[in-house]
Amino acid sequence: MINDEAPAAPSVSAPSVSDTAPSVTGSAAARVVAGVLVLAFAAVTGLFAPFLVMASDGCNEGDARTICSVGGQQVVGNLPVIAAFVAALLAVAGMSSRGGAGRGCLLAAPGLLVVAWVVSMAIAST
Repeated sequence: MINDEAPAAPSVSAPSVSDTAPSVTGSAAARVVAGVLVLAFAAVTGLFAPFLVMASDGCNEGDARTICSVGGQQVVGNLPVIAAFVAALLAVAGMSSRGGAGRGCLLAAPGLLVVAWVVSMAIAST
């Protein structure tokens, strides 16, 4: 038996889809470009900054400059290599994660490399 006087079911409309959503590919592409630039800076730092140890070529016995000490030479030789490795890890982490942590990694990596260059140059020039 069909009841013709039953209330009609309420009509359900499909949810509207907005075309104003932010582009996800733009932010992902920016992260990759920034990460590749940081990786290139890390490669240059790791390959060329240890050559600052050659500033000790002019050292004579009894020279009191920092670059003439064994510790100063080890810092100038090892610090850029370690900083380049850590910066490369931070760049990869920054490229692979979204949000504030990824941006933080991509900002910290070049800062670390700049500090390594400044310290190495300061020791090599004294």
